[in-house]
Amino acid sequence: GVWAILKNNEMLTWPEKVKFAIGLLPAMLGGQAYVEAQDGLTVSEWMEKQGVPDRVNDEVFIAMSKALNFINPDELSMQCILIALNRFLQEKHGSKMAFLDGNPPERLCMPIVNHIQSLGGEVRLNSRIQKIELNPDGTVKHFALTDGTQITGDAYVCAAPVDIFKLLVPQEWREISYFKRLDKLVGVPVINVHIWFDRKLKNTYDHLLFSRSSLLSVYADMSLACK
Repeated sequence: GVWAILKNNEMLTWPEKVKFAIGLLPAMLGGQAYVEAQDGLTVSEWMEKQGVPDRVNDEVFIAMSKALNFINPDELSMQCILIALNRFLQEKHGSKMAFLDGNPPERLCMPIVNHIQSLGGEVRLNSRIQKIELNPDGTVKHFALTDGTQITGDAYVCAAPVDIFKLLVPQEWREISYFKRLDKLVGVPVINVHIWFDRKLKNTYDHLLFSRSSLLSVYADMSLACK
């Protein structure tokens, strides 16, 4: 986290670290109110406003922006970065990331399914939503699936990628201020390339390692991280 940045003299010089720290002082003193107020500024705009050196962007914020939201610092809200930095500062293991000790369907998906079923719920696979049908008062009548099935319930939750959800939002809802906020959300295409080596690399760590480059390159020694 932040302590690692302070100890590493290859990333930033001490004058750059001091200017970076001074730039962060308002966030440390202003708390959550200050963090929320930065939502209208990109990371790049915030850096210029606070007098933070450009190398902080190259050595720190590019990797953080890519890791947090897969976009560049000139596109990402500074609020997102400050929330992450605040956690690094306040929690001893705030920057530590965990791995599943097995494949995702078995170690992540099935426990969720089992929990839902234990409470009397049902999980349906291969059941795509075609349309959200509404009542005359604008509330949800049912979810219409592509196979003709209609799903009704006391409450409806849609957890889908933003581009897909935009297509599902009924026309009657699109002028409501709450849903108009979706206009500012844009999906980010991501391609994963996994490289397997035929031998262990030296000096590996039980953690994710992010490259300081415009491409989000991530390395993890799975023989350590997934134990």
